[in-house]
Formats: sequence, C-alpha cells, structure tokens
Amino acid sequence: MKRLVAAVLVVSMFGLGCYNTYTVPRSQLANLQEVPESGQATVKDTDGKELVVKEDTRLFVRSQGGKRYPITPFNFKVTESQLVASDRDYILDVNGLKDNAEVEHMSTWKTALWITAGVAVAGALIGLIAWASATSGGSSKTK
Repeated sequence: MKRLVAAVLVVSMFGLGCYNTYTVPRSQLANLQEVPESGQATVKDTDGKELVVKEDTRLFVRSQGGKRYPITPFNFKVTESQLVASDRDYILDVNGLKDNAEVEHMSTWKTALWITAGVAVAGALIGLIAWASATSGGSSKTK
C-alpha cells in the first residue's frame, strides 16, 4: 500500500500539475519562433499581461474545430499561409487555426493544493483500511 501511495504522489507531482492558461494573439507568435540570447521571450496576452516564455513552456494553437495542437516554443515557423512545427510533424493551414494561441504556466499554489488533497485522501483511505482491519475478526460468543 505504501508503494501505491508513493507512486500516486510522484505522478501527481510531475504529471498532473495545474496550469494557468493565457490567450495570446497569433501576432505574438512571431516573438516565439527563434530563441533569443536570453533563452526566453516575453509576449503579451489578450489582456495586456506580459508572459515569459521559455523552451519548456507549454504552447498550443487551436484549429477552428477546436483541436488543440501543442507546439514547442522557438521550434516552429509561421508564414502567411502555414504554421510548420517540424519536431511535431505539423504543417497547419493558418486559415484553419483560431486567431489566438495558448500559453500555459504551472500554477504552484494550485498544484500544491492538488498534491495536498491527494495526500489527505490517501491518508484517509489508509486510516479507513487500518480501522476496518483492526475492528474486523473480533471474537464472537456462541451458546
């Protein structure tokens, strides 16, 4: 049981983080096509908030139909008619994409809350199993 709880915690910490999603105008994608000398770029979302984008930042474009395509920052090219992301084997028609892209940043407090809730649930389950184990199999008197 301890191994299961440990595995759940590890997966939660590294795979199930919570993200804040920001909408960025497609025109801002031009700033994310090549790696700047600093290794990060700054773009503005549709509300005017400045966002720092690094190589490991999650970046997406959406088709008009709603399909979400992950693209790697600084490893794609946008022309007048196409978005080419060779590392993902994408050649997407720009006219088939929505006018905004999405940038996701890890939310530390949401992720911490998620992990804390997972630990609390796991602890409650372990306590319930221990209680059930301790109270079962009691002596019974027969006449």
